Amino acid sequence: MSNTTSHSLLLGSLRSLGAGATGGALAALVVLITLKLQGQIWGEAVLRGQPSQLPLAWCLLWAGGIGLLIALLQRRQAGSRLPEMHETLSELRHPSGLQTRHGTRQLLGGALALIGGGALGPEALMTRLVAVASHRIWRGADRNLIAAAMAGSLGLFRSPLVGGAALAGRHWELLWRWLPATLGGIAGFVIFDGLSDLGGGLHGVPYDWPIDQEQRLSALAAALLAGLVGTICGVLLKHWRQWLNGLDLTGRCWWSPVVTGLVLGLCLWGLPLAPFSGEVQLKPLVLGQWQLSPLLLIASGLVKLLLVGGCLETGWRGGQFFPVILASSAIGIGFHEWLPWIGGMESWSSGVVGGSLSVLLGSPLLALLLGLTLLQGHGAGALVIGLLVGQMLQNKH
Repeated sequence: MSNTTSHSLLLGSLRSLGAGATGGALAALVVLITLKLQGQIWGEAVLRGQPSQLPLAWCLLWAGGIGLLIALLQRRQAGSRLPEMHETLSELRHPSGLQTRHGTRQLLGGALALIGGGALGPEALMTRLVAVASHRIWRGADRNLIAAAMAGSLGLFRSPLVGGAALAGRHWELLWRWLPATLGGIAGFVIFDGLSDLGGGLHGVPYDWPIDQEQRLSALAAALLAGLVGTICGVLLKHWRQWLNGLDLTGRCWWSPVVTGLVLGLCLWGLPLAPFSGEVQLKPLVLGQWQLSPLLLIASGLVKLLLVGGCLETGWRGGQFFPVILASSAIGIGFHEWLPWIGGMESWSSGVVGGSLSVLLGSPLLALLLGLTLLQGHGAGALVIGLLVGQMLQNKH
């Protein structure tokens, strides 16, 4: 390798690292502001998964009002809805590049959806914000730097490889060949690792390991059953979204985001775990800091899955990683409480997460990295088994 080539590679790597760090810092700022506003509006108890102590009328008025703002932002403006993360990544790979004409409307609508209590994660807003900002800084001339910045924003998940895996998509080998994406992911990881209130998942929760052959067999049985349940949940959400998409609610009824807001307001007032992304709800749920019956756990998880699809298909746009993981965990814990003699809570919770992510994410590698990172390694074996169950069942159809 010539000195010129080595110098170019080093310079490109440093630029990518800087872009990734900038993307991670920008995303961190946005998420911190969003969490702060959510807490001030709804109260800290709601963010942890408990029903709001505010009056029902107030919840309906606020969430419905947010829905009205979202509806007005998107009315008669094709392309003004915030794209999901995979859509932004697809644009980046497309020859024509990112479409930023409605960038401001998209970002504002995504921020309103998160603040208003949507059952949505922040990754769609983060990646779009960083992509649009990077595109304007470099005027779309350097896609590698845009990719690095986007990968850096995914450092929220506290894994240096999540950004590379997401950008690589189904082409796993790109994870190792796409240097800017990997460097960007490392930079974002470094940025977010210092923010203990973001992406913490189950950090600090004691691990529960099977200690003998009988417990291992029981954990295996639980993981297999949980993987099946998770796959069913993923298929349910997938078909629910397809059905709603076929109805074209936002096209036929421009005010459909208002209805979604009213439903969210009702859930905020009366149903635990249903609103918001769920990332900060996971730890108190696993630790049993409030007592919920198995039926209520499963019902809350299913409602959260339905809310994810309802939000995404009626203009409340965001990500689905965090809420799907929380909903899957709640369903898994509910089944464990129904069948306490089969496996442990970690096996059920992680197995359902693995099955659902296997269906909903296009990349098994990305699903594995996300699951391991957000669950902090809890039930890692069950997570893998759930992913395998989901993959095998999908391949049969």
